[in-house]
Amino acid sequence: MAPMGAHRLLVLLLPIGCGHAIYAVHVTRASNELARAEQLGAARRAPYEYQFALEHLEKARTEALEADYGDAIRLADIATDHARRAVQLAQRVERVAPASPSAPP
Repeated sequence: MAPMGAHRLLVLLLPIGCGHAIYAVHVTRASNELARAEQLGAARRAPYEYQFALEHLEKARTEALEADYGDAIRLADIATDHARRAVQLAQRVERVAPASPSAPP
């Protein structure tokens, strides 16, 4: 049987491993949505939402490096939400005023 101190250490370390795994799912979702926004030209068509998402994703990564996974997950979720808004706005702008094939990106 393991000493009581070892059990406590395991209980304290368990959330760190789980936090990283959960963070990885959230940051991947945010990264994918931001990449989709970028492909749709959101940097020009929805600059506020796009930049807000980008900054929150970068901050999420910084927080994860410091093992603050709770904040990192929250920031990644905010990034995802704003990247989705950027996608929606970019799609709306594209429908209203499609880019001409000869116009630079």
